[in-house]
Amino acid sequence: MKSYEGTMGSMNRALIAKGVAVAVGAIFSVGVACAGLVPTSAFKKATLPQVKAMLGKDNGKVSGKTVTYGKNAHIVIAAVLPGFPFPSFEIHHVKNPTLDIAAGATVKFTFINTNKGFGHSFDVTKKGPPYAVMPKVAPVVVGTGFSPVPTGGQFGYANFTWKAAPGTYYYVCEIPGHAATGMFGKIVVK
Repeated sequence: MKSYEGTMGSMNRALIAKGVAVAVGAIFSVGVACAGLVPTSAFKKATLPQVKAMLGKDNGKVSGKTVTYGKNAHIVIAAVLPGFPFPSFEIHHVKNPTLDIAAGATVKFTFINTNKGFGHSFDVTKKGPPYAVMPKVAPVVVGTGFSPVPTGGQFGYANFTWKAAPGTYYYVCEIPGHAATGMFGKIVVK
């Protein structure tokens, strides 16, 4: 497994911003072309048990399309698991759920990228939808920036924390075209 602690997020966002402006059309085309991609069977056999074990550490409670967390929240997010549409986030077997978090909670996020062949990000912002192909979500409250693409039969993941202040937030993938086509969800802190 590859790990980094989210500290590379702002540097990665700056690098992406420089290169992406030139390649928006190409990147968006690749994203659309990857819509049918799922990990190979060898990749699934090697990584899905590890991913499922990590997903099991999420301590939220599901009710419909909402996942509720208390004062010590551990939110585990996967992008994009087999069986889920591309692009989307999966939390507690729910596509892009609303997250209800207790005000003042210490939130530990674990973001897992299982989408072999394509990067993602998981960033929290106050900027709500709709999102453009090149999403403008600044300022980012907390997040990963660009996540590594799984290679060599491994997946990438990042851990980071947030002290949740009351308000309405949104989690988004800042990769061009992803939020615009549905890779986002809502966070309510109360």
